[in-house]
Amino acid sequence: MFSMYRRLLGAMMFAGVSLCIATNHGEAQEPSPAVPAAKSQAVTPEQAGPELKQRPPATAEEKAAEGRMRLDVVVTDKSGNPVAGLDAKDFTLQDDGKPQTIAAFKASDGKALDGAPGNPDSRVSVFLVMDTVNSGLVDLSFMREEIEKFLRQNGGQLLQPTTVLLLTDAGFEAVGETSKDGNKLADAVHAIQSQVHTIHSAAGREAQIERYQLSGKALAAIAAREATAPGRKMMIWIGPGWPILRATGTTYSAREHELNYDAIASLLNQLREARMVLCSAGGGGAFAVQDLMTPVKSPMEATAANLALQVLALESGGRTLDAGNRSHPAKQLNACMQELGAYYTLTFKPPAGEKPYSYRALKVTVDRHGMKVNTNAGYYAEP
Repeated sequence: MFSMYRRLLGAMMFAGVSLCIATNHGEAQEPSPAVPAAKSQAVTPEQAGPELKQRPPATAEEKAAEGRMRLDVVVTDKSGNPVAGLDAKDFTLQDDGKPQTIAAFKASDGKALDGAPGNPDSRVSVFLVMDTVNSGLVDLSFMREEIEKFLRQNGGQLLQPTTVLLLTDAGFEAVGETSKDGNKLADAVHAIQSQVHTIHSAAGREAQIERYQLSGKALAAIAAREATAPGRKMMIWIGPGWPILRATGTTYSAREHELNYDAIASLLNQLREARMVLCSAGGGGAFAVQDLMTPVKSPMEATAANLALQVLALESGGRTLDAGNRSHPAKQLNACMQELGAYYTLTFKPPAGEKPYSYRALKVTVDRHGMKVNTNAGYYAEP
């Protein structure tokens, strides 16, 4: 686990290359996300910054699993608590409605969250993103206090290695070292009090576009980097999230729709390959993106709004929690962390001959009454 994310953005582009602007005939312009690389690329230390350490090479098990897809699955009871003790015969997996054979199955009871001895792949890591780019000045002090409160609970003893990232107008910056010492991390968060600043003083559409672009680049950079790291990860993005840029009065060209589609496919696949679950805390709830939750299955359906934080969180198998219900961020952080107990890893071989970059819906069910399954909603087939 690397310890520092100093200025992670650098020259990183959203999902791999530069952004573009959709054509609008007579109206304000709407941004279109980037064209990603055809296949997810890990970020090299030279691209991401000199202080990033090289990830360990793929294990023999990972090399043997090439051509297969791995899904991390959390099963919860009616109270939202992870359920342990299930085995492969309890699960059914469907790819676009067709039953698939589970080629490999692993269960983690949640007791070795720092990784079982000799098995770093069982490790669970947490990233807390303190978003100062999309939060107002009034909210920042409250957000900081709530993060400190969360880190200091239980005597400051964290179960998972935790990295606190500060998102500013300059990009991502690590707050302290990756640690399971919550008190030490809380002290580091408290120390940034006088340094936090907002990204833009300008109002209007251009500021929204810039915040959208910077936030998206940051997420894409981490997803690409973590694709080579062992273990499961949870990223909790604290704040309202970047603007949802709906295409009001905007006309996209066919090429611009394709660019959006490629960016959506690349980023969702990167999150899945990184085994990263995204949780949105302190922002708008799922109701804010209900009209965007239909999977994007063709380029002509793709717009910049489909890359909203809340949409990505739900697609990754995570959660989006509503800040309007008077729930403090510390409580929302605990709600996200509640799903970091027992989990299951299912491996299967995707159907061959599928059209490249076509959307494939995933459905995992368990043969137990009253239980809920959380995992990736789908994926985009790759060549």
